Amino acid sequence: MTKLIQKIKSIPKSYFSFTDLKKISDLSDESLKVAVSRMIKNKEIVKLSKGIYTADISKINWEGFAVEMHSPSYLSFEWALARYNILSQKPINLTLATAKRSREITTPQNIIIYHHLQPKLFWGFIMENNYLLAEPEKAFLDLAYLSLNGYAKFDAEEMNLELLNKIKLKKYLRKINYQKLNNLLLKFYK
Repeated sequence: MTKLIQKIKSIPKSYFSFTDLKKISDLSDESLKVAVSRMIKNKEIVKLSKGIYTADISKINWEGFAVEMHSPSYLSFEWALARYNILSQKPINLTLATAKRSREITTPQNIIIYHHLQPKLFWGFIMENNYLLAEPEKAFLDLAYLSLNGYAKFDAEEMNLELLNKIKLKKYLRKINYQKLNNLLLKFYK
Protein backbone atom coordinates (compact mmCIF):
# COMPACT_ATOMS: atom_id res chain seq x y z
CA MET A 1 0.00 0.00 0.00
CA THR A 2 2.84 2.41 0.83
CA LYS A 3 4.33 1.89 -2.65
CA LEU A 4 1.01 2.77 -4.25
CA ILE A 5 0.70 5.95 -2.15
CA GLN A 6 4.22 6.97 -3.26
CA LYS A 7 3.26 6.36 -6.89
CA ILE A 8 0.05 8.37 -6.40
CA LYS A 9 2.01 11.30 -5.02
CA SER A 10 4.15 11.28 -8.16
CA ILE A 11 1.10 11.78 -10.42
CA PRO A 12 1.56 15.26 -11.93
CA LYS A 13 -2.14 16.19 -11.57
CA SER A 14 -3.94 17.38 -8.44
CA TYR A 15 -6.59 14.67 -8.96
CA PHE A 16 -6.64 11.33 -10.70
CA SER A 17 -9.03 8.67 -11.92
CA PHE A 18 -9.28 4.97 -11.27
CA THR A 19 -7.93 4.51 -14.81
CA ASP A 20 -4.86 6.56 -13.84
CA LEU A 21 -4.35 4.25 -10.87
CA LYS A 22 -4.56 1.18 -13.11
CA LYS A 23 -1.68 2.59 -15.17
CA ILE A 24 0.65 2.93 -12.18
CA SER A 25 -0.37 -0.20 -10.27
CA ASP A 26 0.38 -3.87 -10.78
CA LEU A 27 -2.79 -4.87 -8.91
CA SER A 28 -5.80 -6.51 -10.56
CA ASP A 29 -8.89 -4.34 -10.88
CA GLU A 30 -10.55 -6.02 -7.91
CA SER A 31 -7.48 -5.71 -5.68
CA LEU A 32 -7.06 -2.09 -6.73
CA LYS A 33 -10.68 -1.34 -5.80
CA VAL A 34 -10.03 -2.80 -2.34
CA ALA A 35 -6.80 -0.81 -2.01
CA VAL A 36 -8.57 2.42 -3.02
CA SER A 37 -11.33 1.74 -0.52
CA ARG A 38 -8.77 1.23 2.25
CA MET A 39 -6.84 4.39 1.28
CA ILE A 40 -10.08 6.40 1.45
CA LYS A 41 -10.95 4.86 4.84
CA ASN A 42 -7.43 5.65 6.13
CA LYS A 43 -7.72 9.20 4.76
CA GLU A 44 -4.68 8.73 2.53
CA ILE A 45 -6.74 9.83 -0.48
CA VAL A 46 -10.07 11.65 -0.82
CA LYS A 47 -12.88 10.65 -3.17
CA LEU A 48 -13.95 13.74 -5.15
CA SER A 49 -16.65 12.08 -7.23
CA LYS A 50 -17.29 8.68 -8.77
CA GLY A 51 -13.92 7.28 -9.84
CA ILE A 52 -12.03 10.53 -9.17
CA TYR A 53 -9.65 10.99 -6.22
CA THR A 54 -6.99 13.29 -4.80
CA ALA A 55 -4.11 12.92 -2.36
CA ASP A 56 -4.35 16.60 -1.36
CA ILE A 57 -7.71 18.36 -1.62
CA SER A 58 -6.12 21.77 -1.00
CA LYS A 59 -4.39 21.58 -4.40
CA ILE A 60 -7.60 21.23 -6.41
CA ASN A 61 -8.46 24.04 -8.81
CA TRP A 62 -12.23 23.63 -8.53
CA GLU A 63 -13.07 25.69 -11.60
CA GLY A 64 -10.77 23.63 -13.81
CA PHE A 65 -12.00 20.42 -12.20
CA ALA A 66 -15.63 21.37 -12.83
CA VAL A 67 -15.06 22.18 -16.51
CA GLU A 68 -13.09 18.97 -17.06
CA MET A 69 -15.59 16.66 -15.32
CA HIS A 70 -18.48 17.44 -17.68
CA SER A 71 -17.15 18.67 -20.99
CA PRO A 72 -18.05 20.71 -22.94
CA SER A 73 -18.96 23.22 -20.25
CA TYR A 74 -18.06 26.72 -19.12
CA LEU A 75 -18.42 28.58 -15.82
CA SER A 76 -21.42 30.89 -15.99
CA PHE A 77 -24.57 32.04 -14.19
CA GLU A 78 -24.16 33.07 -10.53
CA TRP A 79 -20.56 31.85 -10.24
CA ALA A 80 -19.28 33.92 -13.17
CA LEU A 81 -21.35 36.98 -12.21
CA ALA A 82 -19.90 36.89 -8.68
CA ARG A 83 -16.43 36.44 -10.15
CA TYR A 84 -16.89 39.66 -12.12
CA ASN A 85 -18.31 41.42 -9.01
CA ILE A 86 -21.64 41.91 -10.80
CA LEU A 87 -23.51 39.75 -8.31
CA SER A 88 -23.33 41.12 -4.79
CA GLN A 89 -23.13 37.72 -3.07
CA LYS A 90 -20.64 34.91 -3.64
CA PRO A 91 -22.48 31.64 -4.42
CA ILE A 92 -21.52 28.46 -2.58
CA ASN A 93 -21.94 26.21 -5.61
CA LEU A 94 -20.08 26.34 -8.90
CA THR A 95 -22.53 26.86 -11.76
CA LEU A 96 -21.73 25.92 -15.33
CA ALA A 97 -23.42 25.86 -18.72
CA THR A 98 -23.20 22.68 -20.74
CA ALA A 99 -24.48 21.49 -24.10
CA LYS A 100 -24.96 18.08 -22.48
CA ARG A 101 -27.64 17.06 -19.98
CA SER A 102 -27.98 18.94 -16.70
CA ARG A 103 -26.08 17.33 -13.85
CA GLU A 104 -24.89 17.84 -10.28
CA ILE A 105 -21.65 16.60 -8.77
CA THR A 106 -21.30 16.67 -5.00
CA THR A 107 -17.70 16.91 -3.84
CA PRO A 108 -16.28 17.17 -0.30
CA GLN A 109 -15.83 20.95 -0.85
CA ASN A 110 -18.90 22.03 -2.85
CA ILE A 111 -21.66 21.15 -5.28
CA ILE A 112 -21.02 21.62 -8.97
CA ILE A 113 -24.19 22.34 -10.95
CA TYR A 114 -24.33 22.00 -14.73
CA HIS A 115 -27.31 23.60 -16.49
CA HIS A 116 -28.14 22.50 -20.01
CA LEU A 117 -28.21 25.16 -22.69
CA GLN A 118 -29.22 24.50 -26.26
CA PRO A 119 -26.12 24.01 -28.43
CA LYS A 120 -26.95 27.20 -30.35
CA LEU A 121 -26.50 29.12 -27.04
CA PHE A 122 -23.15 27.53 -26.23
CA TRP A 123 -20.85 30.51 -26.93
CA GLY A 124 -19.73 33.74 -25.27
CA PHE A 125 -16.90 32.42 -23.13
CA ILE A 126 -13.16 32.98 -22.80
CA MET A 127 -10.25 30.79 -21.75
CA GLU A 128 -8.91 31.73 -18.33
CA ASN A 129 -6.46 29.71 -16.21
CA ASN A 130 -7.01 26.65 -18.44
CA TYR A 131 -10.80 26.63 -18.11
CA LEU A 132 -13.70 28.28 -19.91
CA LEU A 133 -15.46 31.23 -18.28
CA ALA A 134 -18.50 33.10 -19.61
CA GLU A 135 -18.02 36.73 -20.52
CA PRO A 136 -19.93 38.97 -18.06
CA GLU A 137 -22.71 39.78 -20.53
CA LYS A 138 -23.16 36.14 -21.52
CA ALA A 139 -23.26 34.99 -17.87
CA PHE A 140 -25.95 37.64 -17.25
CA LEU A 141 -27.98 36.46 -20.26
CA ASP A 142 -27.47 32.79 -19.38
CA LEU A 143 -28.92 33.42 -15.90
CA ALA A 144 -31.83 35.45 -17.29
CA TYR A 145 -32.54 32.71 -19.83
CA LEU A 146 -32.56 29.98 -17.17
CA SER A 147 -34.90 32.03 -14.98
CA LEU A 148 -37.54 32.14 -17.74
CA ASN A 149 -38.21 28.44 -17.16
CA GLY A 150 -37.86 28.56 -13.38
CA TYR A 151 -34.41 26.93 -13.24
CA ALA A 152 -32.70 29.94 -11.65
CA LYS A 153 -33.43 33.05 -9.62
CA PHE A 154 -32.85 36.26 -11.57
CA ASP A 155 -32.88 39.40 -9.46
CA ALA A 156 -31.25 42.37 -11.16
CA GLU A 157 -31.55 44.32 -7.89
CA GLU A 158 -28.72 42.15 -6.50
CA MET A 159 -26.46 42.99 -9.44
CA ASN A 160 -24.20 45.88 -10.37
CA LEU A 161 -25.43 46.31 -13.95
CA GLU A 162 -23.04 49.21 -14.54
CA LEU A 163 -20.27 46.62 -14.97
CA LEU A 164 -21.98 45.17 -18.06
CA ASN A 165 -21.14 46.42 -21.54
CA LYS A 166 -24.57 47.56 -22.84
CA ILE A 167 -23.47 47.47 -26.49
CA LYS A 168 -22.23 43.89 -26.16
CA LEU A 169 -25.39 42.97 -24.24
CA LYS A 170 -27.61 44.26 -27.09
CA LYS A 171 -25.47 42.43 -29.66
CA TYR A 172 -25.72 39.17 -27.70
CA LEU A 173 -29.48 39.58 -27.26
CA ARG A 174 -29.87 39.96 -31.03
CA LYS A 175 -27.75 36.83 -31.54
CA ILE A 176 -29.89 34.82 -29.09
CA ASN A 177 -33.05 36.16 -30.75
CA TYR A 178 -35.55 35.07 -28.08
CA GLN A 179 -38.49 37.40 -27.55
CA LYS A 180 -39.23 36.32 -23.96
CA LEU A 181 -35.64 37.15 -23.00
CA ASN A 182 -35.87 40.50 -24.81
CA ASN A 183 -39.05 41.33 -22.89
CA LEU A 184 -37.47 40.39 -19.55
CA LEU A 185 -34.41 42.55 -20.19
CA LEU A 186 -36.04 45.46 -22.01
CA LYS A 187 -35.57 47.85 -19.09
CA PHE A 188 -31.84 47.01 -18.72
CA TYR A 189 -30.56 47.77 -22.20
CA LYS A 190 -32.52 50.87 -23.26
